[in-house]
Amino acid sequence: MLRLLRCVAAHLNPRRSLKTRVGIAIGTVALVLSVLASLIVGYAASEQIKVNVGESLAELAYQMTDKLDRGMFERYRDLQILSTLNAIRTPDYAISEQRNLLEQLQNTYLDYAWIGLTDSRGIVRASTGKLLEGKSVAQRPWFIKGKTAPYVGDVHEALKLAKLLPNPSKEPLRFVDIAVPVKDLQGNYQGVLGAHLSWSWSNEVKRSLLRSLQNQYTEMFVLREDGSQLLGPQGFNAAPQADKRQASPLQLASVQAAKQGANNYKIEPWADDRKYLTGFAKSSGYRNYPGLGWLVLVRQPTDVAFAPARQLQQHIFTWNLALGGLFSVIGWVVAGRITKPMLAIAQAADRIRQGNTTIAIPVIKGQDETAKLSKSLNKLVSTLTEQENDLKLSNQQLQTKISQLQQVEESLRFSEEKFRQLAENIHEVFWIADPNINEIIYISPAYEQIWGRSCESLYADPNSWLEAVHPEDRDRVPHRQQKNTLGTYNEEFRIVQPNGSVRWLWTRTFPVRNAQGQVYRLVGITQDITARQQAEETRIALAQERELSDLKSRFISHASHEFRTPLTAIKMSAAMLEKFSDRATPEQKNRYFEQIQSAVKRLIKLLDDILLVGKAEAGKLECKPTVLDLVDFCQVLVEELQLSAGDSYNLNFVCRGCYEAYLDENLLQHILTNLLSNAIKYSPQGGNIQFDLFCNGETATFRIQDCGIGIPEADKAKLFTSFYRCSNTGKLPGTGLGLVIVKDAVELHGGTITVDSTVGVGTTFTVKLPINLINKSDRPAR
Repeated sequence: MLRLLRCVAAHLNPRRSLKTRVGIAIGTVALVLSVLASLIVGYAASEQIKVNVGESLAELAYQMTDKLDRGMFERYRDLQILSTLNAIRTPDYAISEQRNLLEQLQNTYLDYAWIGLTDSRGIVRASTGKLLEGKSVAQRPWFIKGKTAPYVGDVHEALKLAKLLPNPSKEPLRFVDIAVPVKDLQGNYQGVLGAHLSWSWSNEVKRSLLRSLQNQYTEMFVLREDGSQLLGPQGFNAAPQADKRQASPLQLASVQAAKQGANNYKIEPWADDRKYLTGFAKSSGYRNYPGLGWLVLVRQPTDVAFAPARQLQQHIFTWNLALGGLFSVIGWVVAGRITKPMLAIAQAADRIRQGNTTIAIPVIKGQDETAKLSKSLNKLVSTLTEQENDLKLSNQQLQTKISQLQQVEESLRFSEEKFRQLAENIHEVFWIADPNINEIIYISPAYEQIWGRSCESLYADPNSWLEAVHPEDRDRVPHRQQKNTLGTYNEEFRIVQPNGSVRWLWTRTFPVRNAQGQVYRLVGITQDITARQQAEETRIALAQERELSDLKSRFISHASHEFRTPLTAIKMSAAMLEKFSDRATPEQKNRYFEQIQSAVKRLIKLLDDILLVGKAEAGKLECKPTVLDLVDFCQVLVEELQLSAGDSYNLNFVCRGCYEAYLDENLLQHILTNLLSNAIKYSPQGGNIQFDLFCNGETATFRIQDCGIGIPEADKAKLFTSFYRCSNTGKLPGTGLGLVIVKDAVELHGGTITVDSTVGVGTTFTVKLPINLINKSDRPAR
């Protein structure tokens, strides 16, 4: 028994057995990697959860600020619109009718606690519920500041109204003041229209956002810009200030970051000595509402947020320990089979290295890596011999190619001499340059006549011709030349001669390639086109003047028509509400309100389109690409449009070969929404709408095909003109701005758009966009 144990120990001795060493090494590596994997996965999961939860809390804080700003904007706009009504701005109007208008607004939006109209001295003329009528509010801040401009005040307690308004909760009533000046038709100051907006609506917004989380540990705070608390979770223990009405400001790093306008998250301790993951954001207003700088914090305890990561790490660590031990046993068994043929191959390879080329590498049967290695090494000696012979043959071929290149060089010199004779007898400037060393090889004498400078100055400084380029063209011309060094291009630009006269030139440059296809010369010709350019400018100016006149007339016609339709709908619905409010059913009132809201949305959409087109024409529309999942983006868009289109339309989306792209999401939204909406609108009988997306190399192609009314051939030339509509659209609604926006967005991406249409058959729009606008290394991380 003792001899048997000694024999087994000797067999398993790592110093004497490669099999044992390999087995131990495999098992050790497997064990270490398993432990490291558990630690790395646990850390990565913890970090990812921190990022996910932190970003969700930051997004929740942003949504809260956005909803607060949008809500304040709506009320801010309500009073501005109400102040322009004749019933409000006319001093002699009946007080009862003015009060009726104010109460209608309060009944529409129950968040209004009080709305009042004062005269120029600050006496309340009409108000909801007749509260404070005949009383003076001349010393109230909202009246003083609202006399000159629209005013929004921060949250405060209303001392006068607190005793007059109902308060079932018995808690202090807090309000936000909104006031606008009231002026008559001549612009004369008549008084102030003011309102107290109940702060309780913010609690409703908070509850609606937190309800979607279904997490009882997530809490939300709304603070003033100085950090004092306006809204917090029930029972939050904040130390009161001296006035007992506001909590002391929260001294947190997240509050300081939110004050700077950041929208992010932090891990930080709070006053209860407990760490929280805190998302934060700052309200910045909405449209013409400037905002009050409210800060929103959303917190969740870190032990709650990171609990899943800790559990996952413990499970991974336990399983990896078990797997590490199993790998050790399996590695020892497998190592025996792997090392035996490898040792035989290593011994033979070592003898070949010592110079014994008669030794053959053992050939192992099978298809695995060891068998392939043995077969490859077995052919090593013969392959090296063949490569030596091939190398000698390659050297001979290289010498032959060098001789051929020398002959080509001589032929080129002869051709250049012929070109020189031709170039010196024409009025155009002819030149030859070496792009590799930035040297002018030849310039014709016409250069001195056109540029008014000597040819010697250009030979001395190949870039001296740029000094004469007109200042407005100087940045463009060199950039265009460098960009097209390897390709043919045409360019028109201006130069300023030494005597101060300006000349228009046309230049054409093309590369000369050698036998290997490499560019080794640039050849160009430049012509004075001043007379032709002046005539062309005159013609273009006249054409632009006529086009501008036509555009103005078309704009006035279309704009008046498009604005009149929704305004008429608003007027009729408002009139029906005013005359038949007491007899109309709730369903009828809701229908009138929906008609008003739909008309307002149409007006806003029309204004947004006009502003977007104006921004593009002014050169202020920018392309800001980000990494975008094209398939997910298009699928979401198709689902939204399918819901709005109804069952009579079938939007079929097909994608091939597309994953991520580097595009501007907002501009791409405009492109696809307008094209798909047009496909639906101009297919009044319903049917299939095919939306294909496929990527090839650096280009993404979007193709949208419908079976609608089609586009007449005569209308295609003006299809992308503002406010232009095809002759067969009939009474179908539209502004003629959608395709203009699409074209501007496509061109900002550096892409192209084409259209193929047959009347009565259908229309196909094809958009091609480059999906890699900058190097991948320059892209922002997702």
